[in-house]
Amino acid sequence: MNVHLLGYTGSVQHEDSGNVSMVVTHDRTAILIDVSGAPVMELNKAGIELRDLTMVLITHAHIDHIYALPSLLHQLWLTGRSESLVVLGNRFTIQKARELCDVFMLEQKKRMFQIVREVLEEGVYPGTLGSLRLSVFPVPHGVPAIGCAFEADYRKFVYFADCTSNFTYPAIAYDAHLLIHEAGGLTSDEPALAEKGHSSARQAALAAQTLHAGSLVLCHLPERFSCYPEMIAEAKAVFEHTQLPELYKPYEV
Repeated sequence: MNVHLLGYTGSVQHEDSGNVSMVVTHDRTAILIDVSGAPVMELNKAGIELRDLTMVLITHAHIDHIYALPSLLHQLWLTGRSESLVVLGNRFTIQKARELCDVFMLEQKKRMFQIVREVLEEGVYPGTLGSLRLSVFPVPHGVPAIGCAFEADYRKFVYFADCTSNFTYPAIAYDAHLLIHEAGGLTSDEPALAEKGHSSARQAALAAQTLHAGSLVLCHLPERFSCYPEMIAEAKAVFEHTQLPELYKPYEV
């Protein structure tokens, strides 16, 4: 199982990266998590075949996580896709995704492939994803949001999308070989971050420590580059195996 980051910034993009998005791959199955930037271009840069894209998982309905969904679906149609595509999220998110795509009347296109919208608030995804097992769990944020865990070959990857750090972690989130966690700023930013439903780099590291993760990659970073060295220093002081994100690199789980 590999994870490729396609973007790592929070709400405001900068010259080196678009908003957070990533893709999980295993045995010719690819699951895109959140849809930002230019998704087809980013998938190509990561070496992901569009025909392997099985599912789009949307963690929540804030604009930086969902806005590129119509573009992705449109380009898959233009390139001749015929296989159905699952779009998965909690009920609130799936409703917003439907409303967004309806603006462009995508499902009225001739020979449009089937878009299968599936709602999962919590628990194990019951459908088929090759040999991958997907579980989702709610996380505290300004709108209904989910985190996710992928398991394959006795390895585990866990992603905590936008969330605060003051909640009881689900059992599935423990003992991940790789944890990717949002980090919106420094320790000094924590009161302001908490008000907006976010965590600091230090709090992400505390989560990794508590959850017994093998390694931690920070994402959803602020637009100001200048604080990145201090963010990684604060995180490493708590959890040594912390990294800043690298785009398109395959993180092998």
